[in-house]
Amino acid sequence: VAGLLLATASLARADVVAGFIQGQGGVSSSDATASTNHVSSLSLSSGLAPGLGFQVGARLLFVEGYYDRTSFGSGASVQRGIVGVRWKMGLGDYRLVLRAGGGLLTEHGGAISGSAQGGDRRGAVGRAGVAIERRLTRGELTAGLGLDGEVFSLETPSTPNVADTTFGGDLFVSLHLRFELGI
Repeated sequence: VAGLLLATASLARADVVAGFIQGQGGVSSSDATASTNHVSSLSLSSGLAPGLGFQVGARLLFVEGYYDRTSFGSGASVQRGIVGVRWKMGLGDYRLVLRAGGGLLTEHGGAISGSAQGGDRRGAVGRAGVAIERRLTRGELTAGLGLDGEVFSLETPSTPNVADTTFGGDLFVSLHLRFELGI
């Protein structure tokens, strides 16, 4: 199957520099474990949550940086700043896109950790994703189906000398519309 894909693949448009904006809607599923001073406590799970969001970013060759914001309703949201790599392979009017990177995450309202503590929580995040996209115009506008997975570690601002950390993972299945301009 992989050989057939590679044999029928064409080169995707290879811009040196590109900027993009993407709107997305999908479903998030997360699982997290809270830890206070290195003692694990209960597993927090927010179940399936529908979300709407956007990404805006830039790419230089295969290195990409983007800001992502997704809202899950009732004031719950997640913001990410990610730097990573992106690879794409053209398959006619379709393309396969693979991404991986890391950065910072801010959560509000327990959006992905399931925490009922409220407020903003910040920490590190690692992300990887795959998408199938279809060109809707001559290369600038695409629609796609994506799956992004991430692992995160969120610190809870609390009383001094008490370190509350939540470790977890999240999957986000989405439909997206992406506008990209490059040279």
